[in-house]
Amino acid sequence: MLQAVNDAARKRAFQQVVAGKPYFRALLGRDAALWTGNPGAPTRLFTLPGGALALSGRSAQLCAAGPDLPDWEELALFLRFAGVERLTANLCPPPSWPLRRDLYLYTLAPGGCLPVPPLLPGLHIDRHPSMGTVSAELFPDEPERRDAFYSESCTAINHGYARVLAVCDGANRMVCTVGAYAIFDGEAYMAAGETRSDLRGQGIGGHLIVTLANELAAEGYTVTFLCEEKRRHFYDRLGFVCSLTYGQYLLPPQDNNEGIENQ
Repeated sequence: MLQAVNDAARKRAFQQVVAGKPYFRALLGRDAALWTGNPGAPTRLFTLPGGALALSGRSAQLCAAGPDLPDWEELALFLRFAGVERLTANLCPPPSWPLRRDLYLYTLAPGGCLPVPPLLPGLHIDRHPSMGTVSAELFPDEPERRDAFYSESCTAINHGYARVLAVCDGANRMVCTVGAYAIFDGEAYMAAGETRSDLRGQGIGGHLIVTLANELAAEGYTVTFLCEEKRRHFYDRLGFVCSLTYGQYLLPPQDNNEGIENQ
């Protein structure tokens, strides 16, 4: 049975499941710390037999404590009712759940230090960029997603669970950004790296990613991030190590009888 994480006991149970699970311990652990007991939270958290579940918009993350879940059918019904379209998980669901894509977890160990690519002349790092500007750069054509990202990121930063950097030009216009948006339980999960389209391929993103990763690793964090197959060569070249593969899945096709019964 799925149970909402809305009190201290369920929060502890949720965090016990994700503890020690790379990516999930940082992202879902942060979410439990920020949003437990908040009915207006952008992320909804649940425990279920053998796992922890987080829902955000049309996406969900499932962290299983063991090699399987007892009731995938119940989970599919719940996610469909909640409007979820894709699920990232640390275990493989039944074959009826189509694989959307593999996600590769890259890591920099605590104390690690990678060579920093040079930064183009005339550019500099902004260590406290405007999150309004960052959000607008990341989601220029998605106002609802932009607003949700802005609110969630500002909350995480204000509580010490996130750190964001940017690269700016001589006129202080942002040309690149990346952040560690979930810093929790000894792990710093990095995401939302973006470089202005006309400046890509010149090492700006690599410089910023490695700079932030090195800083976090020097502070004792395990640095992690997820990427698709097409980006693996970029992170391999920078020196990060691929340690795990997770899957992102689509919900199984809805049975016609199931739809009739639920009307």
